[in-house]
Amino acid sequence: MLYIVEIMLSIIPFFAWFYLLFFYANRKLQFNELFWKSNIKIENQKIHRGVLKQNFSICFIIPARNEQKYIAQTIKSILSQKIKKFVLIIDDNSSDNTEKKAKQTFRKAKFSQFKIIKGKKLPMNWSGKVWALKQGVDAAIKKKFSHFVFIDADIILKDKVIGKTLNFMTERKLSMLSLMAKLRCVTFWENLLIPSFIYFFQKLYPFSKVNNHNDNVAAAAGGFIMCKTELFKKINLYELIKDKIIDDCNLAKIIKDSGNHIWLGLTNLVESQRNYSRLEQVWKMVTRTAYEQLNNSILILITSILGMVMIYLMPFISLIHQNSINLIIINLASIFLMFLSFLPTAKFYNLTFVFYFSLPISSIIYMLMTINSAYNYYLKNGNVWKGRKY
Repeated sequence: MLYIVEIMLSIIPFFAWFYLLFFYANRKLQFNELFWKSNIKIENQKIHRGVLKQNFSICFIIPARNEQKYIAQTIKSILSQKIKKFVLIIDDNSSDNTEKKAKQTFRKAKFSQFKIIKGKKLPMNWSGKVWALKQGVDAAIKKKFSHFVFIDADIILKDKVIGKTLNFMTERKLSMLSLMAKLRCVTFWENLLIPSFIYFFQKLYPFSKVNNHNDNVAAAAGGFIMCKTELFKKINLYELIKDKIIDDCNLAKIIKDSGNHIWLGLTNLVESQRNYSRLEQVWKMVTRTAYEQLNNSILILITSILGMVMIYLMPFISLIHQNSINLIIINLASIFLMFLSFLPTAKFYNLTFVFYFSLPISSIIYMLMTINSAYNYYLKNGNVWKGRKY
């Protein structure tokens, strides 16, 4: 009986990894847009049109709460984009010099097409970022912009990325396009946890499924979202997700479920400046949304933890006290497939070789973060982010 259990604990992870690598999110068995290959990037997309001559006008909407450290570089990168633009910043009750820093940057650049809104007090049953974005849309919808770009206050846009995304949206007839900003990956904790964060996100929301109009999977990355303004004409969509902490994916779901085409991809053209040099910083970022990601369900939490233990840890556990050569080979095969699946993400983030093998360790930390998120939800009345409890 014990041997049968050992066989099952070796075989299940192997078949799980085999399925994940070659069949999961593999539309029509084309093997070209698998979740782990990290090849769905805006830079890889064929765009046949040149620079668009249509009269597009962009409103950049930036929610900012205590972002004096990053806001200047974000504004400078926006102003470098060769497109008709207006910049709208919602100062979300900052206690630092975010507003002052932003005004100084605009004045130094001699750019007048901007407005800084002093955010109103957060109402009951609203999450902070969604409330700020709602106020931004309310102010911007009165003017005639063709597109909104919702961008975080720590984001840097590389040269011509706005023109490229506008071209791509127009050619593909998209209503929404989101780019997964390339997160900072310099310190030990960033190297250990940031690439695996992106890896887990791609596994949870395979980009090929998000970008398939006939699939119901919807997701977005909140650092950079470009939308047609017409989506917000009848109703401010943020009113429909006012209590959601995960604003980006919930917005994407509403838009896609309404019959609109959306697209999500990786990129090197949008970068985050935000520093995650300490474990505590990554921990707070993840615990803020982890349990909501599981629909605040104990059952889904338990199932997810058991699943992660089975595929990320069990091959190593089984290998330690294994005598059967056949089961040793099966467990080694599972470990090989695991590392193979993480390799493209590791290369995308230019990790040193030692971090290629970090996925099992980071999976343990993410499991603990998720459990902590649930603990805070039930026993501490929510998770804290930027001085607010959700």
